[in-house]
Amino acid sequence: MALWYTQDEALNYPKIPKEWVERTVTGLGQVGQFLSGTVMKHRRQRKRTCTVAFDGFIGIEWENIISRIKDSLKNAGLKVETIDVLSFYKSSAEIEQMIKPCLANDPNFGFVFGGKLKDFFSTNGLEALKNKIKYCRRRKGVEGNNGPDVLICYGPGVLLPSLRELYDFTGYVDITREELLKRFENQTVFPLGAGEDKLSLELVSRRLSYVDYQVLGIHKKYILKHVDWYLEANNTDRMKLIPRHIYDEILATVAQYPFRVQPIYIPRIWGGKYMSKIRKLPFAACAFCLEVVAPVQNLRISLGKTVIKIPFLNLVWNQPVRVVGHEVMERFGEYFPFTANYDDTYQGGSLAIQVHPNGRYMRKKFNEIMRHDEAYYAVKVWPGARTYHGLKQETDLKVLRQVCKRAEKEEIPFDENLYINSWPSQVGDLYLLPAGTIHASGANQLVLELDMDGTRTGTEYTFHLYDYLRPDLEGKMRGIHLDHSFNVIRPYIRTRWVAKHLKQSPLLLRSGEGWAEYLLGKRNDMYYQINRLEFRKKIDDDTRGRFHILTLVEGEGVLVQSQEFPERQ
Repeated sequence: MALWYTQDEALNYPKIPKEWVERTVTGLGQVGQFLSGTVMKHRRQRKRTCTVAFDGFIGIEWENIISRIKDSLKNAGLKVETIDVLSFYKSSAEIEQMIKPCLANDPNFGFVFGGKLKDFFSTNGLEALKNKIKYCRRRKGVEGNNGPDVLICYGPGVLLPSLRELYDFTGYVDITREELLKRFENQTVFPLGAGEDKLSLELVSRRLSYVDYQVLGIHKKYILKHVDWYLEANNTDRMKLIPRHIYDEILATVAQYPFRVQPIYIPRIWGGKYMSKIRKLPFAACAFCLEVVAPVQNLRISLGKTVIKIPFLNLVWNQPVRVVGHEVMERFGEYFPFTANYDDTYQGGSLAIQVHPNGRYMRKKFNEIMRHDEAYYAVKVWPGARTYHGLKQETDLKVLRQVCKRAEKEEIPFDENLYINSWPSQVGDLYLLPAGTIHASGANQLVLELDMDGTRTGTEYTFHLYDYLRPDLEGKMRGIHLDHSFNVIRPYIRTRWVAKHLKQSPLLLRSGEGWAEYLLGKRNDMYYQINRLEFRKKIDDDTRGRFHILTLVEGEGVLVQSQEFPERQ
């Protein structure tokens, strides 16, 4: 069973000058020819070895790419040497020992690695690599034709700051998180410096989230400001090369439009059937439809007849102010700290009874920087739909923990309704779920989930108390996290407190003929608010320099258009 599923949808059409499109090189063979011409021109001018470096993310099919480029260069009459940067890394045993504290203490989560990509190199690795590159450059001048015409260095970290000035031309080879995980599932690529022993998918997933994504993300964010070319390599044979300054211009243009990232569909054992039907998915039950989750989603951009697919975080890092605004950037940095997704339980089952951590707990236990708040908005409900929301007034937490533990260890079920408050769901209801609130979406409804959840790892810190003794889609029992759960539960969030503080009535903010805007939910301890725009034909809005996540909850479609630049839509 795949971790998730995407369809070719959510294509963005920024207005791109024809010359930008014409400068995009498409196809690995064409990329090789472009490099051959570039290197030959450089050789005629400089009369020495030309040094080229290709940095990139993990998951890149380096062997195929480099061998094809070498063939193109050789066909042009050039003598080529290559250096694989991985040969200068620490051994896999040394790397495992270095990152062990991040993964050893929790089977479900981890601790964000605080090091950098240079820490993966052996003690003298960077200096040895630097000396080897310098030696190759000297050979052509000192030893005549014994040296190479072109030296290609490649792999993650080849463009670390101490090495970057050694190269004449540089590129960054990138893939999306979706494509990366497909390759890991097929066991065709491995974590940074890991051996080729088969690793469990669970271990690989935690290793990537807490270690590899962190160091590679920091490095990519830095290096994309300095390379000559950006190369999109989700399909190696159809690789696209874009001059870096044009890549920057494309992202700057996209950031001035309303844009949509590519949805991700996730199956779960409790998943519903509504989203599968209306989105025409190839599986009967879909639990989550991720609409905005920055660390894992893609941005599809039309460049004439070519489509590039890049990680959404590339846009956030390239255009942080235009994407999130000054206020959010000053508070959180160059992150996208919010998520939005649909939870579908129509003809499915209830979500696990769960709770999320506050910021202090996230920092202490996981080295994350954000708290996790949520809100549920009921989009569609069917008979019997309920939403779990806080403890019952009379619940004894010690007793609740006992029955949860018995369910986990002895597989003895219990009636969650004896301990957890629930409300009949109605379309338009909003449930505020600040960190520490026990909650769950019950069966037979579609809710829009809006979260403060901009974790660096993309990990969902959802602590399960009770999950109805359900196995997952692979037949293994789903995780229960009682220590974490009872560490973060706010015991005062009970029936009366929920009714007073977390179930707010809509407040009319403004209105006109055929339109109105309501404030549905806002709290001082939650960094976002939820408004509802109601209109028959159109409604105008001023974003006031803040980013807005817009999602259609009723109707067939909507056009989002810039007032200042109507062509941007």
